[in-house]
Amino acid sequence: MSGSVVSLARRRWQGTHTIDPWGLDRELVSLVEPLASLRWDIRVDGADLLGARGPALLVFNRRFGVTEPLVLAAGIHRATGRDVRLVGCPDVAPLATMLRRFGAVVAVPDEVAGLLRAGEVVAVAADRAPLRRSRAGAAPLALLEPALGLDVPVLPVAVRGRELGRRWQVSVGEPLPTPGGPAPLAEADLADHARRGLQDLLDCG
Repeated sequence: MSGSVVSLARRRWQGTHTIDPWGLDRELVSLVEPLASLRWDIRVDGADLLGARGPALLVFNRRFGVTEPLVLAAGIHRATGRDVRLVGCPDVAPLATMLRRFGAVVAVPDEVAGLLRAGEVVAVAADRAPLRRSRAGAAPLALLEPALGLDVPVLPVAVRGRELGRRWQVSVGEPLPTPGGPAPLAEADLADHARRGLQDLLDCG
């Protein structure tokens, strides 16, 4: 591990490391990934629904802590080998630069669309439901629109566990039906399907 850290630091000092167009440093992610296994025991169901390649948009539940998105990314990567691009990075330097190295991106539809065109797995959080931890909030309609426009599958993902606990469950649901009709109505229908699909997964937990 120490040799890997030294090698990683040397390449960054020399500017010979690789960063993708959205700021992800896959070598850095691979180096810290074992820490997630030490911190969390994550069980993932339905990972095969995601596919080995091709774009996908995940809609997951989140409360007030920071654990759900981290567990989601770690669990999906471990189960499929695919990186998860978490939407919601604050667009403030230097915090944004640091979070982008680990796969986070800002909550901008154009950025989501670019990632989906590139075949990436993108994850957006449903609105928080503070009064009931098992209640799915509304899906972010503006961030779902790129998936609808590009005909990218949208999958609900339930993340269950305790903020300071070790054991977590990540459940990937079936791709949601693609709504028809005029664009605004289709977007609203997709958001409603996402909320209900996520709620069904939470209720099964």
